[in-house]
Amino acid sequence: MGDSGAWLNRAEPVLRASRAGVVTERGRVPWPVLLRRAERLAAARPDAPQGLVVRPDAGEESIVALLAVGLMDPAPSWVLGDPARWAESPVRAGPPAASAGTATAPPAGPGGVLLPAGPRAAPPPDAGGPTYATASSGTTGRPKLLFGRPHAMASAVELYVDGMPEYAAAEVFATCSAIDFAAAFCMVVAPALLLGRDLVLFRPSRWETAVAELAGRPGVCLAPPALAVLGARTAAGRRAFRDTSFVPAGGGLTPQRAERISAGFPGCGFLTMLGSTETGLLTVGREVRDDGHVGAPLPGKPVWLEEIGPDGVGTLWTRGPDTRFAASGGTPVIRADGAVSTGDLAHRAGDGFVLDGRTDDLVKVDGVSVYPREIVAAVVALPGAVDASVSVDRSAAGDRVTVVAVGDVTEEQVRDACRRLPTSVTPHRVVARPADRSAYDARGKLLR
Repeated sequence: MGDSGAWLNRAEPVLRASRAGVVTERGRVPWPVLLRRAERLAAARPDAPQGLVVRPDAGEESIVALLAVGLMDPAPSWVLGDPARWAESPVRAGPPAASAGTATAPPAGPGGVLLPAGPRAAPPPDAGGPTYATASSGTTGRPKLLFGRPHAMASAVELYVDGMPEYAAAEVFATCSAIDFAAAFCMVVAPALLLGRDLVLFRPSRWETAVAELAGRPGVCLAPPALAVLGARTAAGRRAFRDTSFVPAGGGLTPQRAERISAGFPGCGFLTMLGSTETGLLTVGREVRDDGHVGAPLPGKPVWLEEIGPDGVGTLWTRGPDTRFAASGGTPVIRADGAVSTGDLAHRAGDGFVLDGRTDDLVKVDGVSVYPREIVAAVVALPGAVDASVSVDRSAAGDRVTVVAVGDVTEEQVRDACRRLPTSVTPHRVVARPADRSAYDARGKLLR
């Protein structure tokens, strides 16, 4: 069948025999039951010359739709993302993503979770063969699609299982992030689906759903660190989680946050990952550090530096089955040798790398060069601060910096921290928000 047949062929017998399933706050649905529903949906395959769009926010119905596109032969191209944005014609997208009802919204019915794709969801003209895409808001807040090959997903999961004992042992994969977020799909949904393990989809306000499944079992949970801290309050003092590994969605895991998460999930570990959203996995680390060290590549996953300067800093590149070969409206774009990069700057440290920023990170503020990540680090270091983000508005004559700080901090404290940077920064605007779920969108990104 090559790369044109059903890409779920290898996993289908595993799912039919599995005792695991999809778990939401409404309960558990076994994989064999979901597979039978998917067969019916696949048989009613709609006419979709530009591919299909799978709605991501309908709980187990979204997983049924994913199974359906995986069973179709020949394999279609498909997008996992908001149908109001990517489908053929405007449709009602259902509950707001912030209810992250994303994971547990009421079922939408077969006609509401699988729709013909529109022109905006089309892969690059020279892509050739079936593609899939996940949505990412990136650093700009403007949604884009990251394109990959569905037939490579099985090899990508094998790479993770071979390179991370936590993945090989996991009986349950859980996330409170929207499943069209590339990291949630690639690091949680795809492994659970292809390995036939439990997949827990829960809202950030309903951590009890995940706590019950993770307690006492080997598992991987992907969640934004600030939301995992909130989850620790739910789990605190009730269970042991020595076999639970947290994957921080979107980064931002600090030693202080790790301590707060570990207090509620005693014995848990951490898998810090670089590149899981845009390029495919670059590095993995198990120590939570604040010195920029981002871990080492997985065995069998080439990662290297190019354009290395006198200081040893170069641009990180990778290739492998989990790489995305194109993005709508930007990088990564695959080279002829299969390599991709989003411009992460790093230098070597032992068998791993230390991150030094990104090539597109540098901005001019009042004529002075500034890295936004330096501002974030200074704000997060304030007593009481738990998170921060920096955005730059380039629409005016000069760059205008907005700093969003989450936690028990004041605007004056944030401005003072910015003044004390080696290169002093004067933010145009400072927004202080309380440390609760209202500060984040469904993908765990700070609202601006």
